[in-house]
Amino acid sequence: MISYQAVLQQLEKQLDEAKKAASEQQMRESLTAVRALCDVVLTQSIETSKTQPKHIPQMLTQGPTQQVLYTAKMDEEDGANGDSLFDF
Repeated sequence: MISYQAVLQQLEKQLDEAKKAASEQQMRESLTAVRALCDVVLTQSIETSKTQPKHIPQMLTQGPTQQVLYTAKMDEEDGANGDSLFDF
């Protein structure tokens, strides 16, 4: 993770370069760098909040659960051989 302090230092550097730019092109390049640095920080903070769970579901905090199997018998129709879908 990039520290906010490092990004702020780079932002100040780019802003100073934009202020001292001799041409409009140089100023626009510095301002584009400022935008890119801002996007990196903002995107990083959004992705971090998405990947870190706000709470852990109760299911995950409990121990192993017993699995309940549903074993209902299918009605055997004319030509049916058993419970499996592949028995024909």
